[in-house]
Amino acid sequence: CATPLRVGLQQLNATAQDCPSGMLTVAAGSYQMGSENGNPDEKPVHIVRLRAYCVDATEVTVGAYRSCVGAGGCRSPQSTVDPECNWGQSARENHPINCVNWNEAKSYCEWNGARLPTEEEWEYAARGIDGRTYPWGEDAPGPGLLNGCGAECKAWAARNRMNWNALYDASDGWETTSPVGSFPTGNSPFGLKDMAGNVWEWTESGYSADYGTSRTTEHRVYRGGSSLNGEARFFRSANRGGNTPSNR
Repeated sequence: CATPLRVGLQQLNATAQDCPSGMLTVAAGSYQMGSENGNPDEKPVHIVRLRAYCVDATEVTVGAYRSCVGAGGCRSPQSTVDPECNWGQSARENHPINCVNWNEAKSYCEWNGARLPTEEEWEYAARGIDGRTYPWGEDAPGPGLLNGCGAECKAWAARNRMNWNALYDASDGWETTSPVGSFPTGNSPFGLKDMAGNVWEWTESGYSADYGTSRTTEHRVYRGGSSLNGEARFFRSANRGGNTPSNR
């Protein structure tokens, strides 16, 4: 979730104390959005200028989402027997909530006095002003940097009769999701956690194939890659996808 800084603050000099609890400041600045080395929908590369804003320091946890459900601000995620979904599973209160659709993610942010970030805000928060390929820099994704599909994930998939690719040969310690913030070495330039891996993240933005005026609300942009992905391209900060708001 994201929110503008409070009215009257000097945004260029904003600090983390200026944001609500649990959020970090993304300083005002400009960056080159997109990539010449990525997918066709990451072009054209273009300059985006943003004022300072606040973003949740971590992905929304199961426990935080449960508080919203208890207060009547959110619906319970659809009942499912999918072992990849965290809702209703024991010992996962500090794991990210997943298997929620765009409307449910939006409702949570609004209940929390915020909103979903735009994809422009999301990408800047992930890569900073220096155009990093990944939140941590240029190094290839590895088990100390993020929760992707490592050897442990490939083995878990095999036990569940699925054939998945592994992103790296080593184990990152988590077959599916991990508790939020488990990989601090992979933090973004602004200190945000799990901007690559763990779970895909919805944004406010409608999708278009070229950032143009043809954006459609029939598909919303999602970012970041998940613990189940076995290809490095999904974890690049410029990587983008679009899916129907009803998709979980």
